[in-house]
Amino acid sequence: MTAIGVSEASEPPFVDHPERAAIYAELHARPTEPIATSARIRRIAFMPMGAGPSLEEVARRFVLFAGQPELPFDDARTRHIKVERGGRKATFELHNEFATLTWQSDLTDREPWPEDIGLDCFAGLQRVSATRVDLTETHTIAEAALVGFNPVSLCYSELYDGRAQVATDFNRDRDGFTRYELAAGQCNVLRRGVLVRRLLEIETYSNFVLLGLPVARALGSTIRQFEGAVSQVMGRVGHAHSTGENREALESIHALSAEVGRSIEETSFRFAASQAYAAVLDTRLRQLVERPIGEFTTIDRYLTNRTTPAVATCLATEKRLQAVAMKLERSAELLNAHISLSLETQNQTILDTISRTSESQYRLQETVEGLSIIAISYYALAIIGYMIEGVSHIWHVDKAIAMLCAAPVVLFLVWRGIKSLRKRAA
Repeated sequence: MTAIGVSEASEPPFVDHPERAAIYAELHARPTEPIATSARIRRIAFMPMGAGPSLEEVARRFVLFAGQPELPFDDARTRHIKVERGGRKATFELHNEFATLTWQSDLTDREPWPEDIGLDCFAGLQRVSATRVDLTETHTIAEAALVGFNPVSLCYSELYDGRAQVATDFNRDRDGFTRYELAAGQCNVLRRGVLVRRLLEIETYSNFVLLGLPVARALGSTIRQFEGAVSQVMGRVGHAHSTGENREALESIHALSAEVGRSIEETSFRFAASQAYAAVLDTRLRQLVERPIGEFTTIDRYLTNRTTPAVATCLATEKRLQAVAMKLERSAELLNAHISLSLETQNQTILDTISRTSESQYRLQETVEGLSIIAISYYALAIIGYMIEGVSHIWHVDKAIAMLCAAPVVLFLVWRGIKSLRKRAA
C-alpha cells in the first residue's frame, strides 16, 4: 500500500514544447568565464564565404579537434566548445551568421596565431574582426600602455564608477588586432570576465554593424540608375499611344522590377542584420557605464558617432529601393489601366462597326426578301395565269379578273411562307 500523502512516481499528463530544451540551453549559452589574474585575451570572428565551408562544417571540425563526441548542429554543446592546449584556454562559439574563436593566455604571450588552439578549423572562412584585450590587475592603465595608441582616435574612460579603466584607438596593430587596454584591479574575478566579454562583443558587433555600409554605398549608383530608368519608363507610359508602345513600356517595367527585386533580395538581410547588431551594440555600450578621463572621448561616443550614420545610410538606401519598387508597381498599374482602357476603346469601335455592318446586312436582307417575295409571286402568278388560260375555254373565266383576284392572295401567301422560314432559321 502507498503511504498517506505519498504518491507513486508517474508521468505528468502533458508533454514539453519541442523547443523547451533549446530555450533552456540558450539561457546558459556563452557563459562568462571568471578571470583571476592578468591575461591577454584574443578573439577572431569569422564568416562563411561563397565557396568556403559552412558554419556547420566548421563546428564539426572543432568538435573533432576538441576530442568531443559529435553532436547535432543545433545542440547547445556544439555552439559553445572549450579546450585547453599549451597553457591557453580556447573557446569556440557559434552565432547565427558567424563563429568566433577566443583564447586566453598570459599577458606576456606574443604569439598572435598559435598552432595548437584550432585555428586550422576555420580554414576557408573570412575574418571580419580581430580583438585583443590586455587585462591587468592595476587600478589604472600605465602610461607606457597608452603610448602606442593614436591620440587622434584614443578612447580613454572609466567604467563602473571608476572601478576599471579602458583605452583603445580602434586601430589594427601589425598582426591585425584591435587592442584594448583594461585595468580592472578593483573588480572581482567575475566582473573582470564580464568586462572582457563586453569589450569583445562591442568590437565584434561594431564591425558587423558597419558591414552594411559598403553594401549601401555600392548600391547608391545602382539605385540612381534605377531611378533614372523609372523616370524614363513613366515618361513612356504617359506618351504611349499604340498598343505596341504600351506593351514595350510594360515589358521594360517588368524587367526593371525584376532587377530592383533582386537588389532588394540580395541586400535586405544585410541591412536588417546591421540594424539588429546596432541595437545589441547600443545595449552593450550602455552597460559599460563609461565616464571619460580628461579630454578623451568614450568608446560609446566614438562608436555611436560612426555606427549611427552607417545604420541611417543603410535605412535610407533600403527606403530608396522600396520607393523605386513602389513607383514601378504604380507605373505597372497605371500602364495596365491604360492598356485596358485602350482595349475597351478598340473593342467598342469594333462592336460599333459590327453593329453597323449587321444593320446594313439586315436592311439588305429585308431588301432581298422583298425582292424575293416579288420574284416568287411573279413566277407563281405566271404559273397561275397559264392554268387559268388552260381552263378559260371550259369555264369561261376572264383571265384578267382572275389574275387580279389571285395576285393579292399569292403575295400574302409568299410573304407568310418566307416569314415562317425565317423564324425557323432563327
